[in-house]
Amino acid sequence: MTQAYILTEGNQDIVILKRLLPQPIIQEIKFVDGSGQYGAQSLASTLLATRSIPVALVTDADTEDDSLVSEQLDTLNYLLRQASPGIPFKVLLAVPEIEIVLVQNRPLIEKLAERSFTDLEWQLAQSKPKMFLEAVLGKDMPVIQKILTSASNDEIQTLQQHSLIQNLINFLSSVAVTPTV
Repeated sequence: MTQAYILTEGNQDIVILKRLLPQPIIQEIKFVDGSGQYGAQSLASTLLATRSIPVALVTDADTEDDSLVSEQLDTLNYLLRQASPGIPFKVLLAVPEIEIVLVQNRPLIEKLAERSFTDLEWQLAQSKPKMFLEAVLGKDMPVIQKILTSASNDEIQTLQQHSLIQNLINFLSSVAVTPTV
């Protein structure tokens, strides 16, 4: 039985979350590709209104501007609150985009790229993580797959410390009913 939904903008986001969220938490979670930001938002509203199951909406902020991020968060929370008949939900904005969780571990990215980065390059990684990863790791194999399959358990644990992942874990832990034996 599904205990919660996680809605994302696309399949790559699901790949990242499935690898970074702890297995016990995601066993009863249904991941849904919203086919873009607005599709995910609309589907989150529909699921809250019709399914009576908690929803986590994970979407890119597409900006680093604090006031714009705050405005987006307020708007999305308002929209989902209007749709929810008291069902728990959580809006999580990846600032600027979900790939930011992958570029918090500089040694891992440098190992995969087989080179060191200057501080200026690393600043670019923080502001345009998806573009940066594609530029330094190439496009032959999906970049995200390459990172997630190459990362050791310790490196995955480091990536799990990102606030986006921690907030999602906390929300899912609070709404998922763990079976008792």
